[in-house]
Amino acid sequence: MSHTDEQIQDLVHEMYTTAESADWQLTAEDLRSLRVRRRVPVPDVKVMLLAAAAVALVVAGIGVARGTQSHRATTSGSTTTTSATTVGTVTVPNGVVNTSVANATAILNSAGLKVNVTYVSSASAAAGTVLAVNPIPGARVVNGLTVTLSVSGGPSAVRTPNVVGLNQAAASAALSEAGLTVGAITTLSSTTFAAGVVVSQNPAADSSLSPGASVDLSVSSGP
Repeated sequence: MSHTDEQIQDLVHEMYTTAESADWQLTAEDLRSLRVRRRVPVPDVKVMLLAAAAVALVVAGIGVARGTQSHRATTSGSTTTTSATTVGTVTVPNGVVNTSVANATAILNSAGLKVNVTYVSSASAAAGTVLAVNPIPGARVVNGLTVTLSVSGGPSAVRTPNVVGLNQAAASAALSEAGLTVGAITTLSSTTFAAGVVVSQNPAADSSLSPGASVDLSVSSGP
């Protein structure tokens, strides 16, 4: 018996629908049943080929549906449903400021965050102490975000002023203004410098010292 393309198309459509509604399972018995019910006199080989095409379409539908997008054909057009994968977020933890950079890094890493460290000079915080964090603690951020720690590198270096040739009082004031202190003072006779004038200093002028470091002075006692 002859058959029409419309009958075959209807059969394929019903096979597809049956496979889809049966959780993608379509047996040979189902195929024979469909062929009988639709009364389409198609050879079994052609039925199997059509079924294979239907199942292939179904499997393709499964692959897409299990991804981030599922596409379903409708009679009025094509409808696309997108389900975006939610990116995890975490809270920047507390307890990372005013602690050591090693401790802060461990806390942030355990929260799922990466760490970038920048060093800044600070006269009030010991070297290695975390002064600030960006983003701030309590902020909700994407998991795996890199958090920046501002860490004290200690006080910035101080250049020693030249106080040779100044009297002791002026030399002390110059050192204090530079953030240094007067260390040991020794006297020695000098025919070049008047009494009370600084003859030499140690460390020498323009040395790089830590803030608060002391400078020893040798002061003339006169000839």
